[in-house]
Order: sequence, then C-alpha cells, then structure tokens
Amino acid sequence: VVISNTTSEYNEIKQLFHQTMKNYSILKIQRIQNPSLWKVFQWQKEKMKRENGGKEVQEKRLFHGTDVISMETICSQNFDWRICGSNGTNYGKGSYFARDARYSHAYCQATLQGHFMFVARVLVGDYVKGNAAYVRPPLKCADKLWLYDSCVDDELNPSFFVVFEKHQIYPEYIIEYKEE
Repeated sequence: VVISNTTSEYNEIKQLFHQTMKNYSILKIQRIQNPSLWKVFQWQKEKMKRENGGKEVQEKRLFHGTDVISMETICSQNFDWRICGSNGTNYGKGSYFARDARYSHAYCQATLQGHFMFVARVLVGDYVKGNAAYVRPPLKCADKLWLYDSCVDDELNPSFFVVFEKHQIYPEYIIEYKEE
C-alpha cells in the first residue's frame, strides 16, 4: 500500500531516512501488509516479554538494503539470513539491520527508477557484541539456557544489529528513492 506523503506515518519514515540520507529524495513509501508475518512477530514479542519477566522488549525501526529480486520474497516470507548474510558476517551469521539508512544504501541495488530499501521493525531485545563465529546469540549466563536476543557492532552505541530468529523481524516499509 502506497502511503500518502501528507500523512504523519509518511513523515515519520521520511525523517528517519533523511537523518543520514539528506542528498536523496523519496519517490514513494509503501507499507507492507502481511497479516501472517505480523501475527508471528507479535507472538514472538509476547514470548520474549514472558521470558524476560514481563519487561517490555526493546523494538527498533532499522534499515536493510538488498537486491530487487529478494524484495518480493522478503515481503511474503520475511528476511532469511541464509540469503541476507551473503554480504558479510563479521558479527554473526544472521540478518543485518542498520540504524542509519546511509549504511544500508551500500547494499541497495540501483534500478532505472532508483533504489529500494526496507524499513523493518526489529525486536532487538537484550544484545551483546557479535562475533563472526556466532550462528545464534551467546548465552546470557552459564547456569541458565537464556540467550541474548541479538548481536551488535558496539554495545554502547550500536549502529547495526544482527538477528538470528526471523520471527523477531517484521518487514514494514519499502522506501523507493533516488539521488537528487
């Protein structure tokens, strides 16, 4: 569904994008509507909340760049780290999401219309610094089987997040944009 550029929803996503992409203009923003993925995402959020003693789960809107061919699959089946992880796995073998659109832009394939980038809702939860060897987050404490929820490049000021469980991700928007 294409979002009207007069809505607060549009302006919220535009502002997030333009924090690091000032020299690019947005052609359109589409909201992805996949009730099945949304239901699973909400279920995962509740599960994480229960496992965390009822504490709210940290959720972020993050960017993800990919090629045009993968976009339709992501919209219908969600992100798959086995495919997404083809551009480097320095902090673990998972799906990578960036705080800054500028970083994800490097992974966006250019088309005749412009570029396409995802904005995803990501349940980052409790995170720890990643490692290339990780295929899942490490244990929070040795005596319990509690894992961290995601990995990051820098625990104090994370600029990107690695998620290993696709139910922690909901592909929410696609931004179509071009250089000014």
